Amino acid sequence: MPKLVAIDLDGTFLNQNYTISSLHADAVKKAQQKGAEIVIATGRADFDVRRLFQSEQLSTWVIGANGASTCDPEGYLIVSLPMETIYAKEIIAWLNEENYYYEIVTNNDIFITKKAKQLLQDEMDIVWNVDRNEMERACERQLGQANLQEIDDYIDVFQAEKEIYKITIVSFDEERRRVAADTLSKKGLNLFSSADFNIEIVDGKASKGNALKKLAKKLDVKQEDIIAIGDSMNDLPMLEVAGTKVAMGNATDEVKQHCDYTTETNEKDGVAHMLEREILQK
Repeated sequence: MPKLVAIDLDGTFLNQNYTISSLHADAVKKAQQKGAEIVIATGRADFDVRRLFQSEQLSTWVIGANGASTCDPEGYLIVSLPMETIYAKEIIAWLNEENYYYEIVTNNDIFITKKAKQLLQDEMDIVWNVDRNEMERACERQLGQANLQEIDDYIDVFQAEKEIYKITIVSFDEERRRVAADTLSKKGLNLFSSADFNIEIVDGKASKGNALKKLAKKLDVKQEDIIAIGDSMNDLPMLEVAGTKVAMGNATDEVKQHCDYTTETNEKDGVAHMLEREILQK
């Protein structure tokens, strides 16, 4: 029977420099040659994944925006779960009023306001209990995404009638993140965290787990033939769907507790080791 392998991106398939090692890329290509279906399941937008894939000439299924979109290996959108406009407007209006850094993720672009970068800089200057290098790396991750566009006013996105797949909040202040999560949690929405310092808000029907279930059904893959690997709390929904659950060596303790075994870290090509064990040696 064919295997479906769901692979998280940041902290899993990507190393600490946000690049794909040649060993990881080669292992995926070899697994595909053996008939495995590979899906990258990430909080990032599909187009940002494709940008990262270019240098290694990779082509896989992509579950993007924490399950709000699914694209086939050619990049065609096959599942779309945008947020309800009324929720998106309420959330963004509150974030704007409270001076949070946020991103509006659509199917083609990521929008930030012109004051957004300064908001991140201001937080770095006043937060004293977080390592400066960690904050700078987080900024690099956010501002290095593909198709990042500055706009004068968030209203421009709604006037253009863009479908919003995700709203990302970044704050280096733990208390501000808690306040945002408490304020914005409501029925009809899912809140995840896919990286240090962020909160990601998507439609209530969107998650990596729900998207993986739909893809498995489309590909006629049984649960026992699904393998999933990840490192963070937003990976738990897809790990629960999988017959074989694998934690990265750098995964949180809670993720490791939910998994069948732990592989190497993302710096030591943990995904390649997993694919060797689960696909290439069989």
